[in-house]
Amino acid sequence: MMSAHCLSSPRSAGFRLAAAALCAVFLLAAASGCTPVRKRAASTPLSDQSMNDAVTAYQNGDCRESIRRFNEALQGQEHPALLNGLGMAYLECNQPQNAAKTFERAASLAPGSAALHTNAGTALFAADDYKAAERQFDAALRVDPGNPEALVGKAGVYLVRREPEKALQQLSQITGTDAASPEVLYNKALAMHQMGLVSDAEALLGTYAREHPDDPEAQNALGVVMLQMHNYAGAKAHLDRAIALRPEKGDYYYNRANVLKEQKEFKSAIDDYTRAIAFMPDLTGAYINRGDLRFLLRETEAACQDLKKACDLGECDRLEKYEDAGRCRDFF
Repeated sequence: MMSAHCLSSPRSAGFRLAAAALCAVFLLAAASGCTPVRKRAASTPLSDQSMNDAVTAYQNGDCRESIRRFNEALQGQEHPALLNGLGMAYLECNQPQNAAKTFERAASLAPGSAALHTNAGTALFAADDYKAAERQFDAALRVDPGNPEALVGKAGVYLVRREPEKALQQLSQITGTDAASPEVLYNKALAMHQMGLVSDAEALLGTYAREHPDDPEAQNALGVVMLQMHNYAGAKAHLDRAIALRPEKGDYYYNRANVLKEQKEFKSAIDDYTRAIAFMPDLTGAYINRGDLRFLLRETEAACQDLKKACDLGECDRLEKYEDAGRCRDFF
């Protein structure tokens, strides 16, 4: 049976964004910002009420109002710190493309700011534009070669490309207290996992999860790693926690279904594969695994329909195997 798992995504610089970039947002009220600006922009005081209201809205978790207020403030002046705040608000509202454009404009006004390039890279990473994200992280590192947020971000790009050795090389350049930050530990764990060092990944993820017990991605990753270590009870506990934290994530149900399958709880596993499909209808592995289990439970027609759906999505090997054995031919 197919046993691929949906591991968590790498952490880009986004999880350090509050530490690196919100500096500019929180200092807007002080009319300074954290980033270098051109003289014409820096000479204009940031005292507009819209800007103050934008910061307040952001701090209160109202990203839409924050966007509106930052845009109002930007009508009076185009300042990198205002653009940075607007980009942060866009990210909070899950608009990474708008955030990327805004951060890129801010970086064009203050090209010597590693923080702005890093924020642009983070937004591009969130928008799945990894090539452009890498360019921004590289720009940040040209300004500040030891910038931990940019190094984390570039490591994330390498992890997406499944180049874990390069990711570890980036992360190894982070020094001091930043080297022990949760984001660094998390990405190191993913790199270890990609390299097949499952126990090392489990140890690092455990450290991360203790610091961030409410991070569903960490709970999911721990569940996957423990499954691969055949610790099924531990895997299920972490995946239960991940699902409780984010019940709309289809890959969490898929991973838990894989655990239940190993525990021979086939009906419960089928239910979780079905939940995974509800959220991720193109998840071929869920159809294949559910089909295999339905064959075991003698639900032949439903099993063949699952394998046919997987084939329609591009994965035909399992269906062809059953057809070669004389099964499934009567249902299509």
